[in-house]
Amino acid sequence: MGTIYRYLHTFEEENPKLVEQMKKQGPNIIPEDYKKLQEEVLRLKCELKREKLRAGFYEEMVAFGKEVYGIDLKKAGTK
Repeated sequence: MGTIYRYLHTFEEENPKLVEQMKKQGPNIIPEDYKKLQEEVLRLKCELKREKLRAGFYEEMVAFGKEVYGIDLKKAGTK
């Protein structure tokens, strides 16, 4: 349980505005809050998509390097 509380405390210190929004309940939530959260979700989805593309590109480059040059880049960096 202590680990969870540490994570929550760290999150709260790093994201005070977000924590304040998350603590709002019931009638305290306004449409603007909902809109901000939707925008954040959209931003995070775009960021995730970009990172997946980047990871896929990296995997393809590793495969290309192994196929063309015979170098296993995954093993080369882990000496």
